[in-house]
Amino acid sequence: METAPVPPISTMGAIVTVERVLARTPALAVLLPMIQAFDTGCLLNIDVVARNAAAPRGLALQLDSAFSGEESTSLHITLRYPDGVEVASDTDHHCAPPSLSWFPGGVRGDAAYTLYQTPLWLHPLPPPEDFVLTMEWPWAGIGLETVRLDGAAIAGAAARSKHCWPSWGPSEVQ
Repeated sequence: METAPVPPISTMGAIVTVERVLARTPALAVLLPMIQAFDTGCLLNIDVVARNAAAPRGLALQLDSAFSGEESTSLHITLRYPDGVEVASDTDHHCAPPSLSWFPGGVRGDAAYTLYQTPLWLHPLPPPEDFVLTMEWPWAGIGLETVRLDGAAIAGAAARSKHCWPSWGPSEVQ
């Protein structure tokens, strides 16, 4: 089976500023600060901030399993397009497009907070009209949350994405 393309390494994606707090509990905040758009798809940059003093014991291990796809603790994100098409972060990634899959992120923190950067790769680009993102994370005590996203802004950003080098022939190194 063929997998969905990944974000192109030799292309600088253009940014769509979202700056939304998707959900908040005493221990966690789920954020969508921006979407990075490429001509083949986009990265929804999901950040999870843990307030260490309020976090339950073993939170780091639970979060690690949540982002490794372990169903019982996973953060679930679904996109619903105006034509009724839905794509979810917890479905088979080898299915026909569109696909939404977790992409490697990172972790950093200090004594007070830990930031888990957990991008989602959406392939192909969404339609250039508003669509709905829903998020649910029962393990973390987060019920269903909904936000509208601007597909036209994502399409516009994708058109602004830039290749790192101009198209040169295979033997031309400049």
